[in-house]
Amino acid sequence: MSSDSFSEARLYSVGDAAKLCGSISTRTLRRYMSNGSVQVTRIGRRVFLRSEEIERIRREGLPSLARGRTHPIEVAT
Repeated sequence: MSSDSFSEARLYSVGDAAKLCGSISTRTLRRYMSNGSVQVTRIGRRVFLRSEEIERIRREGLPSLARGRTHPIEVAT
């Protein structure tokens, strides 16, 4: 592995990653992590997101967490 690989791979805490993903809450990000929609890196008991995963989330967005809901909820006015 070259030294360039080390400079490219960055790890972010869940709190920092939530901010970088578009200011979503850490609770929401943890929900995505628990259902497998977001890949994490564990070091001991600590959980991190790689910079590549954050970029993927920013590029593609996150799927709906609502069960069985295929369309957004419309609010009656």
